[in-house]
Amino acid sequence: MAGVNAVWGIEIGQCALKAVKLRVGVEGKVELVAFDVIPHAKILSQPDAEPEELMRAALEKFASRNDWQGDKFVIGVPGHQTFARFCKLPPVDEKKIPDIVRFEASQQIPFNMDDVVWDYQVFRAPDMPDVEVGIFAMRKELIRKHLDRLAAFGITPMMIQTIPTALYNFARYEGLGGDKDGAATVIVDVGTQHTDLVIVEKHSAWTRNIPLGGNHFTEALVKAFKLSFAKAEALKCTAATSKYARQVFQAMRPVFADLVAEIQRSLGFYAQTHREVELSNVIACGNAFRLPGLQKYLENNITVEGGVQKLDAFKQIAPSATANAPQFTEMTPGLGPAYGLALQGLGLGTITSNLLPPELARVAMWHRKRPLFVAAAACVGLAALFPWMRNSMDASALAANESKAGEVIRIVNQVQQLQTRFREAQTDSTGRVEKINKLFSLLDQRDLIPRLVAFVYETLPPADPQIAAATGPEQVKKAIESDPARLKRTRRKQIFIESLDIQFSNDIDNYEPRAFGAGGSGGSSGAGISEPAPEEEVGGTFGGAMAGGGGRGRMRQQAPAPAPKPSPAADAQGATAGAGFYIGINAYSVYGDNQPEAATLIADELIPTIQRLGQVVGRGFYVPEQDPRSPNGKNLRFPSILKRFDAAAAQASLPPAPAAGAGAGPADTKPKALFPDPVTGEDMVTDWRFQIGFKVKLGDPPPPAPGAQPTKEGE
Repeated sequence: MAGVNAVWGIEIGQCALKAVKLRVGVEGKVELVAFDVIPHAKILSQPDAEPEELMRAALEKFASRNDWQGDKFVIGVPGHQTFARFCKLPPVDEKKIPDIVRFEASQQIPFNMDDVVWDYQVFRAPDMPDVEVGIFAMRKELIRKHLDRLAAFGITPMMIQTIPTALYNFARYEGLGGDKDGAATVIVDVGTQHTDLVIVEKHSAWTRNIPLGGNHFTEALVKAFKLSFAKAEALKCTAATSKYARQVFQAMRPVFADLVAEIQRSLGFYAQTHREVELSNVIACGNAFRLPGLQKYLENNITVEGGVQKLDAFKQIAPSATANAPQFTEMTPGLGPAYGLALQGLGLGTITSNLLPPELARVAMWHRKRPLFVAAAACVGLAALFPWMRNSMDASALAANESKAGEVIRIVNQVQQLQTRFREAQTDSTGRVEKINKLFSLLDQRDLIPRLVAFVYETLPPADPQIAAATGPEQVKKAIESDPARLKRTRRKQIFIESLDIQFSNDIDNYEPRAFGAGGSGGSSGAGISEPAPEEEVGGTFGGAMAGGGGRGRMRQQAPAPAPKPSPAADAQGATAGAGFYIGINAYSVYGDNQPEAATLIADELIPTIQRLGQVVGRGFYVPEQDPRSPNGKNLRFPSILKRFDAAAAQASLPPAPAAGAGAGPADTKPKALFPDPVTGEDMVTDWRFQIGFKVKLGDPPPPAPGAQPTKEGE
C-alpha cells in the first residue's frame, strides 16, 4: 500500500490547517504523496471566533477527504506555547550529559517539572569538546488538548514537535543553511499572531518568538480605513493587485517597522553572543510575505551578505504530478513547518526531540481503540453469563428460602451503605475542588517581581559602548585609561542601583509608601542619605540641606501611614483593579561636577525613560503619570541628590604626610584617593547618591489620548 510507510506532518495554524504527506524516495530525496490546506472559516484569534469549533471542523474535513488510514502523524505546536533554551555545557563525559541536562532543565524551565513534558537535543561538532544543548518543554495540559482534539477523529500522533524546530529540520534537509562552519542562515516565518525567528547553524540552533504577525497588519488597516476586521483582512490579502496598494502599504508601514526592529534586535543579540558566527542570508517563510513591500522592506533594513530570499520551492522533493501541481507551488511559502514535521517522522530531521509523553500516547491509543475493547468485553461477558445463569438456577433450587432471604437483606444493606458514601463524596467534592484551585492559583504572577526588577534596570542610561564592550574589570579600567578626557568619571552617565524596596498594595492609588533606607556601602558616618523625619513632607528641592564641604544632606519624605506589610504572593491572589506596587530605588550616579549638573541626568534622562517605558502595552503593569497621594500630584518622587561620601571627614582622618629629610623617599605627587573605586581605582568622592520612588499599577495602561499612539513592547 502507498500509505504504509508514509508520514503526515500537520500544523494547525491560526488561519488554516496545513498538512504534508511524505515517504522516502530515491537518491536521497523524498516523495510528496499528498498535501492539504484547509482554511478556517474565521481566524482563530478573531474576537467572535470559536477556536475549538473551527479546529474541529478543519480536522473533520481533513479526515473525510484524505486517505490516511495506516499512516503515521507528527503534529506541530506553536512556538509561543512552548519553552526553548540553548545553553553550552563544559566538556564532560558522554554518560554524564543526561544528568547535567536534567539539572539544567530544572533551573531553566519556569514551571513545575511535574507539569511539563520536556526533551533535549545535543549539538556537538566532530572532534570538538564543546557541547551545546537545546532544551524544549511544553505544559502537559496543552498537550492533552491537542491529543484529545485528534483522538476524536481516530488520529494518534507518533511525535509532537515545536514549529521552530520543524523549520530548523526542513532548512537543514534542504541545504538552506548550516553547511559551513562559522556560517548561519536566518529563517523568518511570519505567522498570524507571532513570528518565529530561527538561526540555523551546522552544529547549533537558536530561536526566538516575536509577538507580531499578520493580524497586526490587519489591525493597522482597521484603524487606518475604519473597516471591520473581516473587510480589512480581505483588503490585506488582495493588496498586491489593488489600485490602493500604495495607501495599504503606508497604513501597514508602522507594523513593518516594528517587526523589522524586533528582528534587528534579535539578530544583534545573537551577534553579540556568537561573535564567531557570520549570518549569510535570510529565508522568508509564511503567507504574510505575499504582502506588497514586506520582503523589500526587510531586505533594505537588514544587512546580510546573501540578502533576503523568499521560500518558493522544496529542492529535496522528487518531481511528481503532486509536487508540480500549481496549488502546491502557490502554497509552498507557508508549508515549511509541515514539511519539517513530516521529515522528522521519516527519521530525516537533524533535531529528534519529541514532546509526546509515553503515558499520554497510551491514553490516546486507548481512546481510539476503546470501542473495540468494549465490544470484546461484551462478548466475553456474554460467553461467561450463560454458565453462570445455569449455576444460579441450580443453586436457587437447592438453597433454603431462609438463607436466600438473609443473603438478599445483606446485599441490600451493603448497597445502601455504598450509596450513602457516594452521596457524601459528591457533597464534599466542591470544597476539595476549591482547595485544589486555590493551591494552583499560588503559581499565578510568580514572575511579576523579576519583571519589575528587570523594568527598573531597563530604564537606566546605556553604558558607553567602549565600556559596555569590556568583559572584565581590567578591560573596563583599560577602556577608561585609553580615553581619559571623554571617559572622565564625572562625564560618564552611569547609574548604579544599591537597593530596591518593592511594596505591594491592593489599593495603590491611596497607598502611602513606607520610608526606605539608603542601603549600599558608603564612606564616613555622615555620607549617604539619612532616614526621613516623621513630620517632613516629600518634595524637597535639589539643594536640600547641605553642610559645608562635607556633602551631608537629608532626603525629605513623608512618613507612611502604619499598616502591616502584605505578602506580594498572597496579596496578588486577591488583587483588585487598583492593585499595584510602590518601587523605591536607592542608587548613586558618577555623573556631574556639581549638584545641579548631577541632577540633570536624573531629571532629564532617567525619569523620562521611566515614564516612557512605563506606558508600554503588554508588560502586565504600567507606571501612571499621576499620584493622588503625592503633594505635587506627580507619581515619580525625586526629592534630592546628595554627596555620597563625606570627603572632609575622611581627609581629616588621614595620617599627616612624613616630613622631608634624611631617609625620606621621593615625594608622591599623585593625590591619594579618599574612596578608591575597587574596579577603576578612581576616587568616588565625586559620586552622588539619590532616591527615586514611583507607583506601578497592574494591568495595561489606559488608552492614549485621541491622535496619540500607544507604546509597544520593544520600543
